[in-house]
Amino acid sequence: MTEQPYTHVPVLADEVVGLLATEKKGTYVDATLGMGGHTARLLDALPAEADVLGIDWDPEMAGVAADKLKRFGSRVRIVQGNFANIDEITAREGIRSLSGALFDLGISSLHFDKPSRGFSLKHDGPLDMRINPDNPLTAYTIINQWPYEQIEHLIRVCGERRSGRIAKAVLEARRAKPLETTAELAALISRVAPARGAWSGAAQFGGQKIHPATKTFLALRVAVNYEFDNLTRGIQKVMPLLKPGARLGIITFHSLEDRIVKETFRLMAKMGGWELVTRKPVAPGEAEVAANKRSRSAKLRVIEKL
Repeated sequence: MTEQPYTHVPVLADEVVGLLATEKKGTYVDATLGMGGHTARLLDALPAEADVLGIDWDPEMAGVAADKLKRFGSRVRIVQGNFANIDEITAREGIRSLSGALFDLGISSLHFDKPSRGFSLKHDGPLDMRINPDNPLTAYTIINQWPYEQIEHLIRVCGERRSGRIAKAVLEARRAKPLETTAELAALISRVAPARGAWSGAAQFGGQKIHPATKTFLALRVAVNYEFDNLTRGIQKVMPLLKPGARLGIITFHSLEDRIVKETFRLMAKMGGWELVTRKPVAPGEAEVAANKRSRSAKLRVIEKL
């Protein structure tokens, strides 16, 4: 059986190139390489002297990107690793300073579209949600082993107002048998915390309503992949590596991430040595959203080292 070809459209690509590429012959880092879309756009826009270090936590994704970026030869180096350890990665690669850095915090289309990864509400798959398959923590572990208090707190922090009802239903269900698939969990949540008003099965997310399990799935993904901790560590670790005049750009896809970036950038500017390039986040235009619905919640914030 032929493997389905997966594609991923990089969001805000023009804006990333326009705001990040300040040094024509520098070394940049794409700290969340994905399928290499942003890296390709950067290298296409920069002269041959510029190069990019691409980092991705997912070994499968690093392999896909390596194939897609072959045409750039030695201008791109790809490392499998977590951007929370960007200082160690750059040291191993012999890189002492960077001309710019990009963190694109979205989950790749490959993760959502591949049922076996367990990220999507649209495709039934195992309760996994790991970006890196070597990570010991899975969504299955959280749902079937964590106590009520931890599950309730996790999904409440990610904005689910009916967190108590959902956590209680999870514990009741797992007493009979473990919850094993994304479809089982989504169906359980739909029963105990249905969408207010008519749920049109906006299973394709084209309607106004979102699936009632959306915030719970987000919370599980964030916890499984330590996303908030890694974001904070990644920013701290990349700051000393950036040259004066270099810029750090971060693309977020939900309000919790954006709040972390907004407040961190504001604090950096207040402490001195950094200047906000984007006072307000850059969002995709109507044409981009129409062409790529997954871009609709993207926000890009950029800060420059003085």
